[in-house]
Amino acid sequence: MIRKTRRQALRMASAALLGGFATSTLGPPPATLAQQAPGLEPWEAYIDEKLEIEMSSNYFQVKGQEKNAPITLKVGRVYLLEFANVDKGVIGRGVPHNALFGKDPDLTKRFYKTLLFDNVFGIDLEGGQEGEFAFRVPDKPGEWEMGSFVTGQYEAGMKATLIIKK
Repeated sequence: MIRKTRRQALRMASAALLGGFATSTLGPPPATLAQQAPGLEPWEAYIDEKLEIEMSSNYFQVKGQEKNAPITLKVGRVYLLEFANVDKGVIGRGVPHNALFGKDPDLTKRFYKTLLFDNVFGIDLEGGQEGEFAFRVPDKPGEWEMGSFVTGQYEAGMKATLIIKK
């Protein structure tokens, strides 16, 4: 049995989420890309933009922006969201956070009723963990949200508007 690190597992999940478009619709096969972009995973050559997002007590913060500021994404572009849960907690134990993507929050069941990505809720990170999430923005323009549904966090304001533009 092969064991994978969390980062490797997240990369595989991100690649799966990209739906195989890398080899079928955007150009040369991965082996050629690896030669063109040394040091990169083949799928990384398809990333249009990276956003570093810090998660902590009741906020998401994109590097260089205000806490819980709206995030604008363009339909069809491929983004890599690099999350860092920096919440160490009061007694040094890390506080878990998640980032789910959708609209129409259900605070009883702790998720969005309408998902931005079909069959994908988001990412869960324990305190001190980092993770990444790669995706092509679906053709679902309008206002969406990224929120943490760990008990009490959404209610305390841990959410940010996602503006999807054509």
